[in-house]
Amino acid sequence: MRFELGLEAPDPRRARRSALTIGGSYVFGGLIPLAPYMALHSVLMGLSISVGITLLALLAFGYIKGHFIGINPLRAGLQTVLTGGLAAGAAFLIAKLVS
Repeated sequence: MRFELGLEAPDPRRARRSALTIGGSYVFGGLIPLAPYMALHSVLMGLSISVGITLLALLAFGYIKGHFIGINPLRAGLQTVLTGGLAAGAAFLIAKLVS
């Protein structure tokens, strides 16, 4: 890993902290698109707001990622929106086909 990717071997003492960080991120990230459904009575209104909030969150996360890895933040944000939007759209269509 060090020679090919420039990464050091993971520290086994950090495994618990890494697992909690990843798990917490999944919970927080999962609440972003689910929050409108929990707050509203209308499913269609919840869907509309959920899509908007999710796209904004993807844009923000991509922008921040771009800033930290040294590429154009706006481009990174738009790439994240495109990738995440396509993935969410595919998941939505598959769920509609299955149900």
